Amino acid sequence: MLKDICTEDLNLKNKEEENESLGKPLKYYDVAVTFAEFPDEITLCVNITGCVCHCSQCSEPWLRPYVGTLLTNEEIDKLIAENPGITVFGLMGGDSDHKDVVRIAKYIHGKYPELKVGMYSGREFLGMELLENLDLYKIGRWIMPKGPVEEWHQTNNGVLQFPWSNQLLFEKKEINGELVWMNVTHKFRKEKVGNPARFIITAEDNKD
Repeated sequence: MLKDICTEDLNLKNKEEENESLGKPLKYYDVAVTFAEFPDEITLCVNITGCVCHCSQCSEPWLRPYVGTLLTNEEIDKLIAENPGITVFGLMGGDSDHKDVVRIAKYIHGKYPELKVGMYSGREFLGMELLENLDLYKIGRWIMPKGPVEEWHQTNNGVLQFPWSNQLLFEKKEINGELVWMNVTHKFRKEKVGNPARFIITAEDNKD
């Protein structure tokens, strides 16, 4: 389970083009408060620039250049102050520098313990350093559905609401005193998920 989707093997990562943002502090283009990106939450969505995923038929190509405002601690304070009532600080992107994502998450958790930190990643794997610091974590490249629009929901790509989408949303939860990651992609869908235990990821799953 976890060992099958968590890897630092560069050969299994998404193929990425050269990008000037790699390893540089994160910048953002704009923000929006939404109720849908992370179900059951009020999210300040911060659109990160310098995206290195380069998904085919990307819906937001303007986020590829490394432009915008640096997401410094002072800028984070300003954004949170300007958007009272949010429950999640959501990074929409950030694959160019996971270390800076960790820095941001640690800062927010330390100063704003009431807030969760989420990330929308275009990768197909779970970064171990991110699992330790995020509360909500979406993975999966954007793959444009093909064929008639009315049949898109039957494909294994597209948005999280589609039953067979390649994208997945995980949430950190405390169960019986233990912090675990659960696949909560079903929150985007109407279908019942049955026994939730089968969605749990624990440290035991990562053992050989």
